[in-house]
Amino acid sequence: MYKGKVTKDASQVKLVLNGVPEGIFDIDEILSSLELNYKAFCITMMREVMNSVIEGEVTALAGAHHERTEAHRWSSAPGYVVAGGTKVKVQHPRLRDKTTQKEIELSSYKKFQEDGPWQQTVMNRMIAGVSSRNYEKTVEELTGTYGISKSTISRKTIKGTADRLKALLERSLADLDIVVLAIDGVHIGKTVQIVAIGIDSSGKKHVLGFRQGATENATVTLELVRELTERGLNTSKPMLVLVDGSKALHSGLKKFFGIHGIFQRCQLHKFRNVCEHLPKKYQAHFARQLKAAYSMKTYDDAKAALIRIIVELDRLNESAASSLREGMEETLTVHRLGLPDILRKTLSSTNIIESSFSVGRDMMHNVKRWTTNDQVHRYLGTALLEAENKFRRIRGHRSMSVLIAAMDQEVMKLNLVSKINAA
Repeated sequence: MYKGKVTKDASQVKLVLNGVPEGIFDIDEILSSLELNYKAFCITMMREVMNSVIEGEVTALAGAHHERTEAHRWSSAPGYVVAGGTKVKVQHPRLRDKTTQKEIELSSYKKFQEDGPWQQTVMNRMIAGVSSRNYEKTVEELTGTYGISKSTISRKTIKGTADRLKALLERSLADLDIVVLAIDGVHIGKTVQIVAIGIDSSGKKHVLGFRQGATENATVTLELVRELTERGLNTSKPMLVLVDGSKALHSGLKKFFGIHGIFQRCQLHKFRNVCEHLPKKYQAHFARQLKAAYSMKTYDDAKAALIRIIVELDRLNESAASSLREGMEETLTVHRLGLPDILRKTLSSTNIIESSFSVGRDMMHNVKRWTTNDQVHRYLGTALLEAENKFRRIRGHRSMSVLIAAMDQEVMKLNLVSKINAA
């Protein structure tokens, strides 16, 4: 799917829009795509607020857990709230009166199942671009019916999103059959957050975790991967690792995964790095050549085309030639594995993470000042959770068995080479 990109300068946030055909500038299509991204993120934020308000009412009636009151918690059941005209699944907490043993109705839960004009007003304000500084007014409008103070809701909202962030970062990965691990960074404020996304054997994507740092920082990235392993990520079987990082990062991850780590360097990052070394008048020419080389179907053809480009670059710009030469083999891993066209293109870059960033990018752009790392983490965690709910299987997922078989064969070859060298 083509992604149109609008960039002004290095200080601006890049806007990624899905669904706009190449070569066509359709303002109606762009506005429609933008509104859908806003609405998806806003529905998630409204759900978080609603969950916090409902939990606040439960605590007000039944007290803290294990506290003795006239009402007591009585498990929970699948339910829904209405956000932006859409039914959104939630867990409905249930209470019982200790004396009568009758269920106590939660007024907040009942109210949130209505799709009244007040709720549409809140959604419209969010879609219109409510910033973090004005968000309190929106929350106050949402909850004013219940006479709950603005400060209480603020605390409850922060706690609610923090709890969901914790659930995201601490959930077990033991049941996931991850065969592809993609690692890339996203800029939020003055920070860089390293995000790890896994693809299982059926082609479904999963948010695994994130950590503040930079993809060039091998230490931070290794800490993230070790944390994923502690949470159950199986690294004792062949795994394709998609990275865009430096030599230090590659070296560290290579030692960590051993022969089970099969690395694919992001072709788009390599493409940009090479072009950055060239004067503007040469960039378009070499961009076409690189695109054609990486589009070739076989490993031999793609490698031969890249070598010809290196020879030409050596005469023009040694830095650009060195940039392309460094890690060139690993940009061709998906070619060497002999993957079908669609799956090869999907796994040739870290763009599978970029689609996850786009869900909350516009909403976070309205934040004028990031005050704490905790604020950054809560926003990013909420955006990633919403993105995960909308994940579809990757393009080419029907060929995942080809990838798994190819990686098994690759590891067998490495094992054989290792034994020969040891002998």
